[in-house]
Amino acid sequence: MKLVKQITIALVLCGIPAMAFGQAVSCDDCTHVVSVYMGEGGLIAMADDAEMVTWVATCGSITRFGELAANDDGVVSTLFTTDNGLACNASGDGNKFQLGPIKDGGWFWMTRGTDSAIGSLVAMDILENDMVDVTSAGTADVAMMDGRGAVLIEQASTGRVGILPNILPEKPAPALRLCGYDADGDSFKRRTSNCALGNGGTIIVATTTNPITGATSVVADGSSVVRPAGDGEIVITMDLWANGTGHFTTDPAGSARLGHPAVAMTDRRAANRLTGVTYLATMGSGPSVAVLVPGTEAAGITMALGTADVVTFTIGADPMYCSATNNHSVPVAVRASMDTATDADQTTPSRTRSAAGLVGGTKFMVVCP
Repeated sequence: MKLVKQITIALVLCGIPAMAFGQAVSCDDCTHVVSVYMGEGGLIAMADDAEMVTWVATCGSITRFGELAANDDGVVSTLFTTDNGLACNASGDGNKFQLGPIKDGGWFWMTRGTDSAIGSLVAMDILENDMVDVTSAGTADVAMMDGRGAVLIEQASTGRVGILPNILPEKPAPALRLCGYDADGDSFKRRTSNCALGNGGTIIVATTTNPITGATSVVADGSSVVRPAGDGEIVITMDLWANGTGHFTTDPAGSARLGHPAVAMTDRRAANRLTGVTYLATMGSGPSVAVLVPGTEAAGITMALGTADVVTFTIGADPMYCSATNNHSVPVAVRASMDTATDADQTTPSRTRSAAGLVGGTKFMVVCP
């Protein structure tokens, strides 16, 4: 807490009220305010990573200040009573009770005559937001007094009181579209401005085709593939794509959809996958892990590099792993690398890579039927 006048500092150290003869007391730790500080009542709130919560109360010409100790659950509370000097019976709009640091969600209650009202503690950083005008009851029997983010409403004939919030939330700033491409009929144009660039991350899209229905399905990272029985085969095709967080084609003359994973499940997959990619695959785990050699079958799995940008795995039966007496699953891990220069020529931003030049990876488990 920062005290502006020297005389105020001395009074705080003595722990007695300070008469506010024009001096200002500021509270750097205060984060919230009681929206209507009048009468008796109290408050309860959760301290925001603090053992002590500072408060500053101004009622009429009197300013008081102090601290509240958080309990073991981080909760702070206090009463506004005549006995502790925190009941505020002065009129005027200068009455204010601030405290902090506390978290959002704190609340207070206020007693007027025989009735009470409850309100939320208002975060001070939203007090500059727009406020709505509360509709008047149109009768002198109902009095309305502006607070801080709320209006006190009191009916004289019944003694009923209420605290009506009138502060509006600010509209969030419109999110930027991701950089990428815009469709114009059957043509596509790069989106390179007023858009958000991504983090350069990648995904490996792995798919397989159902031999009966012909449907294409995705083999998600970490999923299982059931080894076929008999002479059946399953072929998994993999290629590299951006992770969808926003990028555009570096070459204005290139395909605007280059590297965008939405194209991976279309007939334009081959023309839009990232190129210059090499793959390394391993089989097994721990000390038994082995590098898969392209074209060489191992555990019923054959890896093939059709081009430098695509890798396939053909999975067939293997009685050493799956039979009436064997039931062994086989983990397969795939890592993708790209040449730095080739990468930068394709997309902006270029791919995020490890020190070893790796730009992505995936894995799957071959299990027995």
